[in-house]
Amino acid sequence: MRNQRGIEVTPRLSIPGPFSLSLTLTMGQAFRWRPFGDGWFSGVVGPHLFHVRQIDGGIEYEAASLPRHVDAPDECLRRYFRLDDDIDVIYASIARDPKIATIMRDFPGLRLLRQEPWECLAAQFCAERTDVEYIGESLEQAAKLIGTELRLGEDIRYTFPTPRQVESDHRLAHLSWKWLLGSRLAWDLNAIAKQAYAGEIDWNDLRLQPYPDVRISLLQFAGVSDKIADCIALFALDKLEAFPVDRWVWRAIIEAYPEWGFPERSDPSGQELAAASHRAQQMFGKYAGYANQYLFYWRRQYGEEPLPFGTRWRGKFRIVPPTDRQIDDHYLDDLRHEYLKAKYSRVD
Repeated sequence: MRNQRGIEVTPRLSIPGPFSLSLTLTMGQAFRWRPFGDGWFSGVVGPHLFHVRQIDGGIEYEAASLPRHVDAPDECLRRYFRLDDDIDVIYASIARDPKIATIMRDFPGLRLLRQEPWECLAAQFCAERTDVEYIGESLEQAAKLIGTELRLGEDIRYTFPTPRQVESDHRLAHLSWKWLLGSRLAWDLNAIAKQAYAGEIDWNDLRLQPYPDVRISLLQFAGVSDKIADCIALFALDKLEAFPVDRWVWRAIIEAYPEWGFPERSDPSGQELAAASHRAQQMFGKYAGYANQYLFYWRRQYGEEPLPFGTRWRGKFRIVPPTDRQIDDHYLDDLRHEYLKAKYSRVD
């Protein structure tokens, strides 16, 4: 991009309020962003390959786009980073809960992204088979096999294959999905691509519908579970009240909100997951999705093992006031005793 004097300049986009580009792109809601040296990230959004880097007050970016596209890069980024959201209102709403407020202080600037629904659906199918670190690799392989090449300098990436591209090379697409996802999910994803190509799925119409109706519609698609439906609703269809519950969010709930009464086990039933999602929506209201992502990110920072009881209530959320008392096993036993007594005591 050149200015009026013909000097090459890098476009900038203002993003007011708390904002962390690195946290937003790498925390686990989107999967095709890569570090690209000196603070830059490389990622494909729709028909554009972007290089983006945070600067004071927003981001600077470079873009390479498919020929004859109609989506301007700056408008694409505005939509993608949800700059139409009133982030101050959202943060104030979820920060009324002191535990979420603590996480927000520890990890400031997380923003939800507005993703393309079809790619989001495929990403969530990938998430059924693998962990966050490998979802991006699976999507990248699908893009290389079926998508369209984009170049920005020496960086070569590929657009995510559209339903039209999937249908035009159905056999290659099926073999690709089968390799990445397994037979069952491959058949399901190809079936959805066929519906989308035939015009049987109107993503824009779904975006305008109320969240309960959107969820019902998504659950009609082959292979779409409650969690996948909530993820698509939240990340791609503007339903900020959606609260997907995966294994990380489940752990966050049982460890941060024991007063909700959910059992401390790693294999909750579908009914328990649904109940946890409903309870969180009641707790956090119309911006529950933002609280969801903060809980998801917070819990992933501490790994697979359950958080020790004392760590939950002293170190991470600082619920118990600081004390000079030695934190030994007897002290933690006392904490657990007081907690369980309060949880299970009943006054008739």
